[in-house]
Amino acid sequence: MDIFTEQIVKRRFSGKDWLICLGASLGAFVLIYISIFILLPLTMLPLIPLVVIAGSIYGIYWVYSLRNLEFEYSVTNGDLTVDKIINKRRRKRVISFDVRNAEEMGKYDANRMAQRELDKCLIASETETGENAWYILARTPKYGRTLLVFSPDEKVLDGIKAGLPRQLRIDVFGRP
Repeated sequence: MDIFTEQIVKRRFSGKDWLICLGASLGAFVLIYISIFILLPLTMLPLIPLVVIAGSIYGIYWVYSLRNLEFEYSVTNGDLTVDKIINKRRRKRVISFDVRNAEEMGKYDANRMAQRELDKCLIASETETGENAWYILARTPKYGRTLLVFSPDEKVLDGIKAGLPRQLRIDVFGRP
């Protein structure tokens, strides 16, 4: 029987996101101020400040839209794929691997995982810190030893559980 499940998780705005947006806004307002009060009297051409103002407003919009992230998890017959969706417009593949290659899985604890030697750490959860998230440690051809932190629901966990090696499934979920 084929197994297919998917889930979309929206990343919550963190303090880092707010600081990036605030910095972009302040930078844009400084550019607008300079263009109106310094460039306009010097050039006597209202077109240059108008272009700077329009570019600054577009820049603010662009930075805000880049911080609007969603992650899509899909499990198809043991293959886990995570895509990043930026501002509901652009999709980028984060990682794709067969869960039979998983070495470990469980609830994510940042302190415990900090000790590990990893080639790549990918955080694709609701928060940047990985609170209330799960992790999978697997070897992938593209990244090597990879830690994926994600926030799956029960259906995605059931899809992953079906593809895990038997001993790892028992270690993580217990006996059925």
